[in-house]
Amino acid sequence: MFFSNLKYRLLWLSFVVLVQSTISSIQAQQKGQLLLMNGKLIEVENLNDTSFTNLQYRFDKNQFKRLRIDLRSASKQNDMYRLGFESEKGLEVPVVLRDGAMDRDAVFSFQPTEGDERVYYFYDEPLGNVASEEEMRAFVVGERDARFGVTGNAWFYGGMAVGLFTGYAARGSVLALAVPPLAALTARIPVVKIKEDHIQDSSYKYNDDYAAGYETYARSKYTRKALLGSAIGTVVGLLSYAIVDNNF
Repeated sequence: MFFSNLKYRLLWLSFVVLVQSTISSIQAQQKGQLLLMNGKLIEVENLNDTSFTNLQYRFDKNQFKRLRIDLRSASKQNDMYRLGFESEKGLEVPVVLRDGAMDRDAVFSFQPTEGDERVYYFYDEPLGNVASEEEMRAFVVGERDARFGVTGNAWFYGGMAVGLFTGYAARGSVLALAVPPLAALTARIPVVKIKEDHIQDSSYKYNDDYAAGYETYARSKYTRKALLGSAIGTVVGLLSYAIVDNNF
């Protein structure tokens, strides 16, 4: 009787191990989309999340180049980029697969092409995760939509114009070097307005957490663009003054 029960338990244990191994193997080969905590989307395949430390996967390194092309194509058509949009020019970019890895803390969720979403974020106040899963989801989606909709071009060209004028007017003074950081600080002041057509999912239209995520990325983009544009303008302005001053 003892050996009979032992045999049964061993068979059951073997079955459980086999099922778990099969599930892990299936999950490790899945294709889908990683949604990062900063709102960035990454198409991946062969995702392996069985490790407790990080995620391993393969990804197309040209997908980001393809996305930039798709964003420009949508803009040229006077249309807002929507998830799933693909341009003819973007489809011409070849697929180049690379191995990748990322800490779980940097990933909000993984949405496989087939099956349910797996959420890696969890509420844990001691670890600093003070938002609930749904609050953080709205925040991250806001960041994602801002990535698709916010260009910051106005701040870039505005900063360039200010830098160019100030750089030239400063007559070679080092005070002109204060323009880029001041322009970057200025870009963080105005209220960020969310255009309705930037919202991919209308259910987030009046969501405060979504708005906070959108605003966070938008301000960051405005700051970077203003800093870059004003730096270029200042350098050109200083060089222009130096050339004019030496020739006249």
